[in-house]
Order: sequence, then structure tokens, then C-alpha cells
Amino acid sequence: MTIPMELLYLLIAVSLGALVYRYVTGRGGVQILRPDFAGLPARGQVLAQQHDVRWSAADDDSFVAAWQLESGQLVAMQVVFDRLDEQDPDLGRMELSVERRRIARDIGWTEKIRDRTLRADVEAVLKALAREAKRARSDEARLAAAKVVSGERDIDSGARR
Repeated sequence: MTIPMELLYLLIAVSLGALVYRYVTGRGGVQILRPDFAGLPARGQVLAQQHDVRWSAADDDSFVAAWQLESGQLVAMQVVFDRLDEQDPDLGRMELSVERRRIARDIGWTEKIRDRTLRADVEAVLKALAREAKRARSDEARLAAAKVVSGERDIDSGARR
């Protein structure tokens, strides 16, 4: 069975089109948006791609996360959401450091991280933190919708009249 030449040309054209689109738009990573991380608990710990990640959040304005690489180096990520940004007020700005050496600063997309392994780790951590924030929001909504149950009983209500 042979592949028709037209199908082969079509696959090549689609692949090249995707590469050109990615090159022109410059977007290929995870965008850091406030709604994804809204409701992140103040402190916590989560496992992301075999890294034990610990974080600390300050309301919905910022959070800091840290984890250790396999090489033993400590990675610190700080994300700040600035409502004063006129272009995109929900876009977060990240600063990334490895062993106190700044790798990236003031980035809103993970595509700016050149080291692919580190970029994959950062994206996994961001996704894990977004899951934790979503879980916390759903738990809060579930608690808010729950009916109040009292442990006290009305003694007179049990008597027959």
C-alpha cells in the first residue's frame, strides 16, 4: 500500500503551516493568568513531575513556589499579578531563579524559558498549582452550598401534642 503523493504534500504543507504560525505568533507555552490561580490556598505542597513543590500565596495578587531539581539545585518561581497593566490586567509576570541566579524575569508565557527541561518543569508546576486552586475553589463552593446541621435538638419538638 502506497501513500498518494497528494496526501503526502498535504501533510507537509500542514506541518510547515503549523511551524510558520508558531514562529510568527511566538506563542508556545503556558500563559500565566489570574483566573487560573484564583483561590490558591495560602500555603501548600504538591507533587509535580516528581518534584515536591511548596508554595505560598498572598491573596490573588501573587504566589511563590519552590522545588528542588534532580541535580540538587533549588528553583524559585515568583508570580505577581498587576491589575494596573492596561493591555492585560489578568496576565501574571513571573521571575524564575535557579540557585539565586535569575533565569527569566517579567515573563507572562513560559515560552521565554530557553532551557527545555526547566520549561517543562515550570509548566508542570503551574498546571499543578492551577489544579490546586481549582480544587480549593470547588471545595469552597461545596461548603457554601452545604446546609447547616445543628447538633442541638429541640426537646419540645419531639413531644406529641
